[in-house]
Amino acid sequence: MRDYRIDLLRGLSLILIFAAHARFSFSDALQHARGFADAADLFVTLAGMSAALAYGRLDVRAALGACGQRAKTLYETHLLLFALLLLASLLTAPFDPRYQTALELSDFWAQPLLRAVEGALLIFLPGNLDILPIYILFLLAAPGLFWLRRKSPAGVLAASAMLWLVSGIAHVNLPNLASGESGWYFDPLSWQFLFVIGIFLGDRLKAGLPLLPVDPRLFAAAALFCLMAVPVSLSVYCGWMAPPFGGLYHLMVAKTNCAPLRVVNLLALVYLAWNIGAVRRLAEHPACASLVAAGRHSLPIFSLGILMSAATEAVMVGQPPLPVQLALLIGGVLVQLAVAVFLERRRLLRTSAGMTPARSPISMGIDQGAQARVTVWR
Repeated sequence: MRDYRIDLLRGLSLILIFAAHARFSFSDALQHARGFADAADLFVTLAGMSAALAYGRLDVRAALGACGQRAKTLYETHLLLFALLLLASLLTAPFDPRYQTALELSDFWAQPLLRAVEGALLIFLPGNLDILPIYILFLLAAPGLFWLRRKSPAGVLAASAMLWLVSGIAHVNLPNLASGESGWYFDPLSWQFLFVIGIFLGDRLKAGLPLLPVDPRLFAAAALFCLMAVPVSLSVYCGWMAPPFGGLYHLMVAKTNCAPLRVVNLLALVYLAWNIGAVRRLAEHPACASLVAAGRHSLPIFSLGILMSAATEAVMVGQPPLPVQLALLIGGVLVQLAVAVFLERRRLLRTSAGMTPARSPISMGIDQGAQARVTVWR
């Protein structure tokens, strides 16, 4: 039985990632208004859960084949997005060179052949092209993680936590020549911890166990932490209050190294999402069908969001008024949701009729006016 909460939360994350990447004047404030963790943290954790559900019980050879094929698809998508952004920057450069700077592609054209090779090797990652590469690495590592966690689950989790801690303290990172000496924006040695956590959570879902232990005190603590994180993060960003703990605060919420407060906030959010009944009901309600569809077709919707955010950045270079920005945001979201519904309809039409039927909230959201229900086969 598919857990539609994963798709719902992933779809919502994709919408929020688009809003952040488009660099509206309110994008940063929107990021901080979600607390210490944001859509990227949730998306990586959900990716780990999905990997465990899809590939976690395969033998090593089958897992290598399946994960390798998926990583290949992600790599090809990354290269295609890279090429399209290069084309956009090349075509717009004669009109406004600031667009190349906004896309972090100014250095590319100084040495295009060298930079193209570096891009193919994933060591030249301009802004907005630094997300798929970490999933490629995680998927390539996933079969080994699945095998090791069968031998020693506690050992894998402890080793992952130790790698996260050491890389965060020592600021170990992979090189990214598009951003000078700062390395990958999402340091994979740190962010792997969320992916591994997601794998263990996915294992529990696969086994029919509660995602996390149900305890009223833990629920209250998670809710309190999430409620506290939002005003603190937003107030520090807006300058309404001094950072608690001084300079240590910024180390505790740093995004590149997936800092501790982000991990705690992420775990609290996931705990609440799987222990609030309304979230499950929303995920299965026709009103959320388009969001669920976006989460189910995450790669094409993410890619579309990257391209639309790049196009939006071209407009944002001219600093348009707020109503124009809001129109761009709403329009971009509606386009993503419409494409997601189209992809889901196509999937339903192409599904084989010889497999076990299961009702889908996505299908229930299609042609709702006629009270139609389409059977999903899987």
